Amino acid sequence: MNINGTRRKFVKFSIAGMALFASGALNVLPASARQTIGHEVSFKNAHTGESFRGVYRIGSYYVPSAFRKINRVLRDHRTGDIHPIDPELIDTLARIQRDCRCGQAVEILSGYRSPKTNAMLRSTTNGVAKNSFHLKGQAADIRVPGSSTSKVRNTARALRVGGVGYYPKSGFVHVDTGSVRTWTS
Repeated sequence: MNINGTRRKFVKFSIAGMALFASGALNVLPASARQTIGHEVSFKNAHTGESFRGVYRIGSYYVPSAFRKINRVLRDHRTGDIHPIDPELIDTLARIQRDCRCGQAVEILSGYRSPKTNAMLRSTTNGVAKNSFHLKGQAADIRVPGSSTSKVRNTARALRVGGVGYYPKSGFVHVDTGSVRTWTS
């Protein structure tokens, strides 16, 4: 097949996938079928109670309307500042949710952090990085219902997609899209 034929097939598939997403048809398919078409995630902001549940990616296409909602839910809850969230972070959260076999929303303790919030936390809390990945929308501090903190840590480490911080005393795991590294606090 020539390159134009391949391009036409790709465009047809993309348009069909977007039409399914926009129409809500993905929601009536069984979960196993939806996952082959679209990637889903479910999380809840522990401070605001706001949540996101749905398809955020179709194939390699990240859905802008989903990310507008995601950016809002993961905003700095102290200042209200909204920042674009790294799509790879959402991929990581979805994989952790899937691998932990969690049917409930992942609890987000901290997503995006404004410079003002990060500076305040640095002055009052140990272990807050000056150049935190939270400042870039590339990190989340999470709890996974039904999974121990150590299981979440081990699941995140096994993905080998970024940083994993283990905070057993505080009962959460930090994940980010930086270089692969681990630490315990």
